[in-house]
Amino acid sequence: MRGLKFYDEGHIYEYRGERIPSVSEILRFMSREVYGDINKYVLDNAAQRGTAVHSATEALDRYGTVECSEDIYGYIQAYARFLNEHTVEWKYIEAPIAHRRMKYAGTIDRAGIVDGCFAIVDLKTNAAIKKPLVKAQLNGYRKLLTERRERIESLYCLQLLPDGRYRLYPAAIDDTEFMACYKMHIAMQKKQKRGKIE
Repeated sequence: MRGLKFYDEGHIYEYRGERIPSVSEILRFMSREVYGDINKYVLDNAAQRGTAVHSATEALDRYGTVECSEDIYGYIQAYARFLNEHTVEWKYIEAPIAHRRMKYAGTIDRAGIVDGCFAIVDLKTNAAIKKPLVKAQLNGYRKLLTERRERIESLYCLQLLPDGRYRLYPAAIDDTEFMACYKMHIAMQKKQKRGKIE
């Protein structure tokens, strides 16, 4: 997207020279509730695995083949199985997109035709899917694409499992949770006049 820059280090988005929040940053209010008690070491390991799986699945989609380490092989096998069992034609693969008016951004894992409908698909390698958080995340991505005049018909969470299986969860098209977090984010960013609480 023209004017949008993504810096992997620190997971920072800039749109036309201005730093803007990511979908994940906006959803931090929900994330703290969901992941607050989980050990940081466990979260870091899960994040590293997720990054490796995303890179490998992207290579598979773009080039039709991929080499991967043994520790993520089952997840890639699960993704290949999903592709084999569904009719898929991706328009967006690991696509960073900004919402010009709302001034936030996110990287959409996959979006395109899935079994005849235009869908957004978010890939997860977590052992347990945090459904309210995933719903909010997918609807945040949906708003990014609807601003580009894409007609989103379905939202999916694709859970890849280490044993080569997958689960495909449909998510409701409903931005209630995302917009609640967005409004809290805006409120926390508001500059206050000296000597007043507005």
